[in-house]
Amino acid sequence: MYLLQNNMRFIRLWHLIAFQCLILIGMFLKAYYPLWIGQEVVLPVVPQDPRDMFRGNYVSLNYAFSTIRLDTFPNNLQKDKTYHFGDALYVQLKKQGQLHLPTGLYEKCPEGSLCLRVTPTYAYTHTTYSNIYLQAGIESYFTNREQAEKLEQFTSSTSGDSVRIYVAAKIAPNGTARISKLMIQQ
Repeated sequence: MYLLQNNMRFIRLWHLIAFQCLILIGMFLKAYYPLWIGQEVVLPVVPQDPRDMFRGNYVSLNYAFSTIRLDTFPNNLQKDKTYHFGDALYVQLKKQGQLHLPTGLYEKCPEGSLCLRVTPTYAYTHTTYSNIYLQAGIESYFTNREQAEKLEQFTSSTSGDSVRIYVAAKIAPNGTARISKLMIQQ
């Protein structure tokens, strides 16, 4: 009887360990899913805060869709509905030259369009505010120390107009995105 109880405890422990491993594997697969099957897009960005004492070497990125003025931007958001952090919205992207630029904001991605899944940063009601602030999960890019220092020089120098910074990201069919590389053009 004692041996059977110990054996059952051992089996339960292994089930618990296996379950935790499956959760970690699932998180990994979810994070890399856009990189494996996503469509590559190039987005212009404005970098900020290249290094942080607590987070390490990273670049905080602002995109053209980070702040949208809805009275001048095509959208189908309901005027009396409040959109909260976590609500899924979709920024429609169209290729113009080498870049993909936002052309509309929708509650559902229009059929046949390339869309980036975004969420409001704050609670938003169209009747109260004219700007909506959005995030897509690609607002931070972690890098090595040398590249972070180089980006810091570009963002703090007065020659920032001559330097263009772009992000190559991959967008999965469900709209989730991951950054594949950061590109600097002088």
